[in-house]
Amino acid sequence: MSVVSVLLAGFSLGLSLIIAIGPQNAYIIKMGIKRDHVGPILLACLLSDVILINAGTAGVGFLVERFPTVLVVIKYLGAAYLLYFGFTCFRDAFKKEQEALVVHEKSPTSSSPAPGGTVLTRTKSRTWVKPVLTVLALTWLNPLAYVDALVMLGGIANHYGDQRWVFAAGAIAASAVWFPALGFGAYKLSRVLAKPTTWRVVNVVIGCVMIALTANLLLH
Repeated sequence: MSVVSVLLAGFSLGLSLIIAIGPQNAYIIKMGIKRDHVGPILLACLLSDVILINAGTAGVGFLVERFPTVLVVIKYLGAAYLLYFGFTCFRDAFKKEQEALVVHEKSPTSSSPAPGGTVLTRTKSRTWVKPVLTVLALTWLNPLAYVDALVMLGGIANHYGDQRWVFAAGAIAASAVWFPALGFGAYKLSRVLAKPTTWRVVNVVIGCVMIALTANLLLH
């Protein structure tokens, strides 16, 4: 097969695996709307995918299959964290209106009037550390990340023999395209999406998704 066709095959599979709504994507959308350290969050997601995809291509996936207990431990840790993340979404959804979201990049005590007279208060994290640690937890405590990247994607990549790293490069390229599109897309639309009512709906929907993902995780 040609290099281009293998690259496109990796890109297509990588995109199909990453585009589905999950804890990582949901968090990126939420933080993009809040304009809260989007760049470091996206970089952490991309580097995580690079590590997982390369590990799967190198054949690490067979270790996951041989030691399923590791996935069981990650499964329950991940379920607990998803429930906690869902709780924080519901908590934010029912905060007082002026504490619900962030749009403006000013001092921590500043506030600005939004259309309709609503005050939107800045609640951006002081540093990138906590948001990045959160998205890393949502990524690495998700057993599906290992199944998708190490087992499925890695297994298919190895079918391409000497071209498996070309396939892996295509999958990584998909992540490099998807994460910025999602994060900065939410960032650009934040002034539209960050209306108090819309923000509450976003948080409730993400919270419900987290509960559904937790149930799906525990039932499989």
